[in-house]
Amino acid sequence: MDSARLDLHVPGGWTGWFELTRTPKGTYAGIAALSLDGIPRCALVITQQLSWDSAVARANVRAEHFVRQWSERAH
Repeated sequence: MDSARLDLHVPGGWTGWFELTRTPKGTYAGIAALSLDGIPRCALVITQQLSWDSAVARANVRAEHFVRQWSERAH
């Protein structure tokens, strides 16, 4: 299985990465982690996607959604 660790695109103060793995069936899945000011806040599981690009897109969308929800609760 091939794998790579990629940075996620998240708003200021937040950082995130995505460990993307190619499965034996040729799909892509992984886990993403989000931190706020260096403190871990969330882990996201990204289930099997048909392509590398769709897995990365799904991780970024889920991360942005989490950050938006977290930020709304903080206010």
